Parts: sequence; structure tokens; C-alpha cells
Amino acid sequence: MKKLLQTLISALALGLFGIVLSLGILEVGFRVVQGLASPPKSWSDRPEAYYNPRAAETLQGNLPLRPKREEVFRLAVIGDSFTFAPFMQPDDAFPAKLERIFQMSLSSDMEEYSDVEVRNYGVPGYSTSHEVQEARKAITEGADALLLQITLNDPQRKSYQPTGLTGQNEFGPYVPPQRFAHLLSWWRSANFFLERFHNTETHRRYQEYYFRLFESEASWKSFDNSLNRMAKVARRNEVPLFAVVFPLFGVPLDANYPFHPLHEKVRGALEQREIPTLDLFSAYEGIPLSRLQVIPGGDFHPNEIGHRIAAEQIYEWLRVRDRSLEESETGIPSSLLQTPRMKTRTDIRLLASNTVEPSE
Repeated sequence: MKKLLQTLISALALGLFGIVLSLGILEVGFRVVQGLASPPKSWSDRPEAYYNPRAAETLQGNLPLRPKREEVFRLAVIGDSFTFAPFMQPDDAFPAKLERIFQMSLSSDMEEYSDVEVRNYGVPGYSTSHEVQEARKAITEGADALLLQITLNDPQRKSYQPTGLTGQNEFGPYVPPQRFAHLLSWWRSANFFLERFHNTETHRRYQEYYFRLFESEASWKSFDNSLNRMAKVARRNEVPLFAVVFPLFGVPLDANYPFHPLHEKVRGALEQREIPTLDLFSAYEGIPLSRLQVIPGGDFHPNEIGHRIAAEQIYEWLRVRDRSLEESETGIPSSLLQTPRMKTRTDIRLLASNTVEPSE
């Protein structure tokens, strides 16, 4: 019996030694591979400071509200942080870029409008339920048309009035557990596998979070009712309302993008209320997330490239839509949809020879 026990202990010790040896070899291998690779240099392309108009009363970049004149067309963009544009200069947000494109259509001989304003009513943390009051506010401030920006977390119910982004992105990059930070600082192989597990689990939770919002009767009803209220406010005040739906930038925008059913459900709710809608997924499809996220891997809001694409797509959608209808459903005057388009800006050919019309 004693000999059997000794044999068992020897076998266990040998097995334990094998495990420790394997882990040691694995750790050495990781250190060798990591030692051969040059560590990436830490850098950020985010602004060191943000510049707001001197007279502005909020951080949305809007100039002080002036009495509305008939010759000024005013478009209000109602939305959340995707409209507000965190970590970006205010004039890089898509409402400001859209205003810039509109203004290129203005000319001194225009009889209808001499100026155009696109005002940013985006507030980080807002859901559609909060944005109804912003639509009312925009109308009282002289909006001639409303553009509703929709993100797929808009059904989220909040009993409070959010005023900004709060906390760390729960779906963001891996951070070693604080209690094991010292141990993992030298046990690199374990840290590697923990990071891979975190990424897989985060991807799963990210999808579940958004699908739960749409499957929950309470959250979907809040969103649906809010859309209904906003449509009624616009209709009652005879102010055209149209919408733009952004994809989520936390997963690759490719053939495996999982949120198309949610886009369809949103589109159905908007069509039911006869709200013209542009879905932006196809505009971003195939573009690497590192080119679109404002902080790659850390914050999933669209960056300057994402906002420029949005502004261009909205303008072209309005332009093509205006040509196909006798009367524009969006309320955007045809005179503001005449900005010359060029296929290239890499040579000095005359503008007239390089101007093209949008495809029908």
C-alpha cells in the first residue's frame, strides 16, 4: 500500500512537473516572439484641445440662435452622441459637414434663400424618448425641416436626463483584472489567453445587448411611441421629418454583420409613419473599423471619416430623391441640392469638364 501511494505521488509530481515545464516553455516562447516584435509606439490622433465658436452656448458647435429670416433655410439634426460627435472638433460632425455642402449651392443670384443653417441638436446619452423634446425645441427655434439620426441603442429606456458619455466602454479593449495585475505582468501567456477570451465574450455580449433592446416589449414600445410622438409633432407644425440610420461600429461591417434584422425593424417603424429614411450600412460596408472608429478598439463612435461619409451620403440621397419626386418629402429646397460634383480633385482640369450628375 505504501509503495502504491509512493508511486501515485511520484506520478502526480511528474505530471505536475510536466504541466509546469509546458507552461514554462510556452511562456518562454511568448517572450521570445514578443521580444522579436517591435513594441507598437503609443500615439493618438485625437485633438489636444477642442475649439468652439466663441459665442456658442453649448458644445455642439452651434452659433448663437438668430431671429429666423425667410431667406434662411434652417435644418435641425436631432440625435444622440453620433450627432454630437465626441472626441472630435464640432465642425467635423456630420451636421456641420452637411451645412458646408449645402452652402456651396448658394449663389448671389438666388431669389429663394441666401443662407442655410444646419443646427446640431445631438446630446450624448439621449434615446429617442428624449429627442422628442429636442424636436419641439428645434421647431420653436425656427427649423424648416427635421433630420432624425438613429442609432440602434435608441430604444434604451432611461428615466433620467443624460448629459454626456459616462463610464468606460463595457465592450472596449481587454484590461487585466486589477487583483491579478502583478501576476499577469510577467505571466504573458496567461494574459494572452485571457485577452482572447475577453474579446470572444465581449463580442457575444455586444450582440446580445442590442438584440435584447429590440426584443424587450418595454424598450421597443418606448422607441415606437417616441417615433409616433415625434412624427405627430412634425406633422402638427407642418415641418418635414426624415431619418438616417447608422450601423454599429463595434463589429466588422461585412457579410457577417449581425444587426440587419434590427435595421429592418427600425425601417418598418419609420415607413409605417411615412418618414423617408436613409440606411447608411452600405456606405460603410467593407471599410476596416480602424478607419471608422474615433478611438480604434476603445470607442466605437464614428470618426471624422465616418462623419464625412455620412454627410456626403445624406446629401446625395436628398439630391437623387428630390429629382425623383414632384415635391420633396424631406423639405430640403431643390436650390440647395445643386452643389457641383467632381469625380476627382487630382488635376487642374476645368470644373465644367469634370462635373457629373448623380446616378438616378
